[in-house]
Amino acid sequence: MTRSTRTVPVDVSVSARPEPARERTRPLRVLHLLKHARRGNGSVHVAVDLACAQADAGMDVRFASGPGSYDELLAAHGVDVIELEEPSGVPGLIRGAGRVGALVRRLDPDIVHAHMMSSAVAAWPVSKASSTTLVTTMHNSFDRHSWMMRAGSRVVAVSEAEARLLRSRGYPAKKLRVVLNGAVGSAREVLTDMTVPDLQLPAVATLSGLHPRKGIDDVIAAFELLAQDFPEWHLNVIGWGPAQADLEAQVAEAGLTEAVHFLGPTMTPWRQLAQAQIFVTASLAEPFGLNVAEARAAGCAVVATDVGGIPEVLDGGEAGQLVPARDPRALADALRPLMADPAELRRWRARALAGSERFSVAEAERGYAAVYLEAMPRRRRRRVGAGTRDRSAEARERTGA
Repeated sequence: MTRSTRTVPVDVSVSARPEPARERTRPLRVLHLLKHARRGNGSVHVAVDLACAQADAGMDVRFASGPGSYDELLAAHGVDVIELEEPSGVPGLIRGAGRVGALVRRLDPDIVHAHMMSSAVAAWPVSKASSTTLVTTMHNSFDRHSWMMRAGSRVVAVSEAEARLLRSRGYPAKKLRVVLNGAVGSAREVLTDMTVPDLQLPAVATLSGLHPRKGIDDVIAAFELLAQDFPEWHLNVIGWGPAQADLEAQVAEAGLTEAVHFLGPTMTPWRQLAQAQIFVTASLAEPFGLNVAEARAAGCAVVATDVGGIPEVLDGGEAGQLVPARDPRALADALRPLMADPAELRRWRARALAGSERFSVAEAERGYAAVYLEAMPRRRRRRVGAGTRDRSAEARERTGA
């Protein structure tokens, strides 16, 4: 049996087979939001470094905040800096939401990235009323208002320990992603901040905001236990904050005014950390520990409290010594052999430096690219340039997003 067929004329000319129109692509557009961008604040430092790295990678980056210390640096990397009023109280938050809404309508960002609680509050209604996607980074889970950060479509935890804490507080796992903060390759490394003097040597250094949570009083108490045996050593405190007057009084009462030095905040810590032999932190709560990663990269021997994300930054104690929080004697016991034995000091400095490159700003940029692309609606994702998509897919595999 022969199957009957019907021949249908087909025009195979080029004009009859038009190529499908290619959708034009563009760089991914990111709007970073912060309450302020002053120096001496770890959240600010992370956001500034990330924005610079993203602009260097080809993203279209805007940085909107209250008063800032890094406008020139951001602009030098091609980041558009937008000044906002620093919100204060409920009226300030309401005005802030209105201004963020106007920004989003004008700029049409793919991502609004909020780094502080007031920023997340201002951006949340705007993200709901537009096609932009809100991503938040939880820098300060210890703050009683930190629950506001769950407003993001994705909430970034800066360590695995922080992610576990947030899950225990009811944050849905489907919204949580982990991106470690970057220290190596910071855009701030090129800055020369001569407002902070050189360290007094030989140097034990601590670097943080002077807040009770940072445990600087425990660092001073530990140094007091050692000062008589090591009169040549100095404790250098880099930072500022509301606890400074109390800490200075503690130093005076201990008779350590010639050995303990308050140097003030810095825009970039690299010159001071390069001078230090030992870095110490006694934080009571620390989602990541950017100062610890910076100290490792500078080759300081590190002694730190066993809290939050710090053990991850110190490779579980392989790259630095971990001690219990609120235990000045344990701090002193860990510091003593470093101050007494040059060979022991060299050994721990080498251990700190080894592998520290994994805490790079470039790696953080790739991790956030993955989070952004995953969180964006598909229709927006299709518009983003192929280079960004390719890098983000690779990073998504690393972060498990």
